[in-house]
Amino acid sequence: MKRMIISGVLLMLVLVMGQTAFAGDEGTQTLRIAISPVTGAPGTVIDIAGSGAAVDTAVVLTLASQPDSADGAFVTREVSSAADGTFSATLIVPDDLAEGHYFVRAEQFSATGKVLQYYWNGFIVSAPVATAGALLPETGTVLPGTSLSITVMLALLLLGGMILRGAYELVARR
Repeated sequence: MKRMIISGVLLMLVLVMGQTAFAGDEGTQTLRIAISPVTGAPGTVIDIAGSGAAVDTAVVLTLASQPDSADGAFVTREVSSAADGTFSATLIVPDDLAEGHYFVRAEQFSATGKVLQYYWNGFIVSAPVATAGALLPETGTVLPGTSLSITVMLALLLLGGMILRGAYELVARR
């Protein structure tokens, strides 16, 4: 009986911890961008379409070497969003940018310079290719609910293991 109570408490803790990752105001917009193409040679024009921007706050778009910071960005552009939070712009990959993985970032800052929200998508700079092949885009986020799904699955796995262990001990006593 003691094990069942402890198991129940642990299960509740796991479920509550998974949901705190999604706590917040449901009315809050979340900044998102989509880029096209996701790979290209130097000189490529990257089309950016975004949504979820806070109105009256500039959106800073960059092509950077790291996903978590726009420091040392190779290209920077500032745009305004429409009343519904959407925006669009283009960035041009510099002619002297080396081949490799880079990140197109969209950021919004407070009046004090603090990052309010950001989002990124991966972009691959490659040598010019005679034939284009299909590439999968790299993205800057996981699917909504993935953390919660993993948490629930782990909790169910833990609970299932405990039930099997209890059944095994019950059979072993007989």
